[in-house]
Amino acid sequence: MHDTDGKAAPLAQLQAWFLTAMTAPGGMARGVALARQRHGWTQEQVLKAARGSPAPLHVYADGYVQRLLECLQADYPVLRRLMGEELFTFFARAYVWRHPSTSTTLYDLGGGFADFLAASQPGAGDKAAALRFPVELARLERARSEAGRAPGLEKRARQAMPDGLAWLLGEGTQVAVAPCLRLLALSFPVAAFWQQAQAAPSEAMPAPPEPAACHVAISRLHYRITMHDLQPWQFFWLQALAGGAPLPACAQAAAQASGRAQDEVLADALLWLPMAAAAGLVAGGIEG
Repeated sequence: MHDTDGKAAPLAQLQAWFLTAMTAPGGMARGVALARQRHGWTQEQVLKAARGSPAPLHVYADGYVQRLLECLQADYPVLRRLMGEELFTFFARAYVWRHPSTSTTLYDLGGGFADFLAASQPGAGDKAAALRFPVELARLERARSEAGRAPGLEKRARQAMPDGLAWLLGEGTQVAVAPCLRLLALSFPVAAFWQQAQAAPSEAMPAPPEPAACHVAISRLHYRITMHDLQPWQFFWLQALAGGAPLPACAQAAAQASGRAQDEVLADALLWLPMAAAAGLVAGGIEG
């Protein structure tokens, strides 16, 4: 490929042309036109036709988009089954066109898919709840993916946790949430639905549940993804701890957010926090 002066075109400009042509919304034809507008080169100038045949840019473009679609399908398996192949592919393709991958890893590709689905919905109406459920399911599956790839506790030396009130007062061992912990406040029991869907045959899907507020903690223990339903105060406690609050302040934040008396929260926490540590939600000796 040479420019109008006969000089070889810089590699960076060629890469920019290809990226525009293959990722522009509307498909390859739109991408080629946009690449010509932006970079001044036609498809024939960039790709050498084989014996007079059209340059096979569509092969690269279709393959590129298909690879991105496969990544989204792998990241959102239950959402794909819920929406159906045709509808999921429609939204996934629109997402890829609207948000082309710019990361060195395809893992980052689906990070904004749930927000994209939410933004694609019409205004609130009779179907608002039904439309919200796939969005929350997407958030759950993304959180599971993040928990699976984030640093965990597997290679950390296990440290003894302080007992009882000393823990709650923040004395002794430093306590923090596990790095792989993800917290979700949802308006549907999505975690239970996800587990039911995974256990069901591929041709059978459970019916979407009725709306019901729930709080979920997703983490990883011994390299396995775990999901835990939380009481509201437990969710707000972990949320405060994840934000860097000391343990005594976590009790106050959890009590205020859940509408419970702080003494009650402290009493329940004495029993629950050791179980949270055993489940891999929190641990000692983690740098904040």
